Amino acid sequence: MDNKGFKDIFYDSDLILIIDKNGKVMYYDDYDDNLNMLKKENVLGRSIFELYPFFKREDFTVFKAMDRREPILNEYQSSTVNGNKKNCMNTAFPLINESGVMGGIIISVELSGNSSKKKRKKATSRYSFEDVITENQEFRQSLEVLKKVSMNDSNVLITGETGTGKEIIAHSIHSISRRRNKPFIIQNCAAIPSTIMESILFGTAKGSFTGSMDKEGLFESANGGTIFLDEVNSIPYDLQSKLLRTIENKSIMRVGENIERDIDIRIIASTNEDLTRKVDSGEFRADLFYRLNVISFNVPPLRDRKDDIKALLDYYIKYYNTILNKNVTGASQEAVQILTNYEWKGNIRELRNVIEYALNFSEDSILDKSNLPQYLQKSVIRSPKSSAEGQSLAQMIDSYECELIKNALKECRYNILKTAEFLKVPRQTLYYKLKKYNLE
Repeated sequence: MDNKGFKDIFYDSDLILIIDKNGKVMYYDDYDDNLNMLKKENVLGRSIFELYPFFKREDFTVFKAMDRREPILNEYQSSTVNGNKKNCMNTAFPLINESGVMGGIIISVELSGNSSKKKRKKATSRYSFEDVITENQEFRQSLEVLKKVSMNDSNVLITGETGTGKEIIAHSIHSISRRRNKPFIIQNCAAIPSTIMESILFGTAKGSFTGSMDKEGLFESANGGTIFLDEVNSIPYDLQSKLLRTIENKSIMRVGENIERDIDIRIIASTNEDLTRKVDSGEFRADLFYRLNVISFNVPPLRDRKDDIKALLDYYIKYYNTILNKNVTGASQEAVQILTNYEWKGNIRELRNVIEYALNFSEDSILDKSNLPQYLQKSVIRSPKSSAEGQSLAQMIDSYECELIKNALKECRYNILKTAEFLKVPRQTLYYKLKKYNLE
């Protein structure tokens, strides 16, 4: 594939960089020619730490994606190369095979607006409502209502526990709004030190502090589109008034400037805390809360939508089959029962990690209890939910019969004739039971 074809896959990116797990550069292309002032012939084979000595490992978006084993989308980063300040939006993906993480790819878009190239499309949403996996009727109905209001420009506050998928909902809202072809900028407010949060959000004027340059902030970068303020509850109280003014006046003022710059943006915010409690305790401004909470949408925890576990299980089995080069077709009834009974404090994120773990240790086509993490296997004993509570008589009988057959198979070393004799049932009956409980 030529460079243009590779570039087109990743929209209108300025920079594409691929490294191995140790940081050695395997592929490099700077489509903005001078974005990083590095030449390809002097980059390949070198360490990324040598190319960017001003960054620590934890500063690289690509290493974060590799450590988390999941994509990181639209992360803001500011850097200086040869005295030139660059503000970028980075997206990174881990490269994983059956042996584990083998490297990562980072795609970067410049935000400074100084590029000599023609105006390009900035990062927009990567997910839509079709990507929200749910069989839960109540959640489906609330999503249908959200679709209708998504087409308007009202601010949206998404609430929900960590790991429930609030960011996918934010992407989905933008994807069907009238701003869908405009920028979609994401910022996790909890990830910005409070000392630099104002300059990142609102930008800076040259000379406002030592070493400062004229630099647009994220609100300017999102002009015409949507900005997603993840964990908005982390914004310091003294900065909340400036955010409120931005919403009310539809303008921003860079740090060190007295000039108001008009902006046209929609704000989607999310919180994993109860903001009403923070308002009552004086930690969050009530007037800002009401400005953000025009449309309120709650993402229910996984324990309240247990009917989604099987659908999510099937989805992530297919997903990790591709990544880990496996051929798992499903899970045993016992494994499904354990997953269904578990409380999932980490929500969908925890479930996804459990399925990745299980596929790593699976050597058969069906995931079994033994493939699950130890803490999940032990939860069967600890949790009252693992007993007959909530099950029908038929379900309890099936669970007990399945366990008896599994134990008999192990005792007879998976010899079907001996197992049938051990259980005192005809072979044809045993074959039927094996198929019924996915024990073939």
